[in-house]
Amino acid sequence: MKKILLLTIFSSFILAAFAGVPGYFDGLQDGAVRIDSTQNELKVYPNPAETGKVTLEMNTGEISEVRLINIAGKEVVYRKMDFGTSKYELPLENVPSGIYFVRVKSFENKSIVKKLVVSSR
Repeated sequence: MKKILLLTIFSSFILAAFAGVPGYFDGLQDGAVRIDSTQNELKVYPNPAETGKVTLEMNTGEISEVRLINIAGKEVVYRKMDFGTSKYELPLENVPSGIYFVRVKSFENKSIVKKLVVSSR
């Protein structure tokens, strides 16, 4: 029973965080859930991140900006690239342990959101 309650609470935090991500629910009607095939276009590793940095690798397109958003919906890190790159190492030295969402935007104006767990040893 406790596990179900914790799972329900955790799920509501995740949905609240996505609601704080601008543009994530744009175009959805009647509470529909977006299942986006673009999720496979972005690799985030290591996950969980324990090393103070995480690698973001985009299979198609080039990364133009990276946002790290905590589960409360607050933007913690923002990086804008002058030149596109398909692979980027995001430093996490000043990021506290927790659950985050990495939102990567490509130069083709495509946004991909992935979950990231940051844990310090």
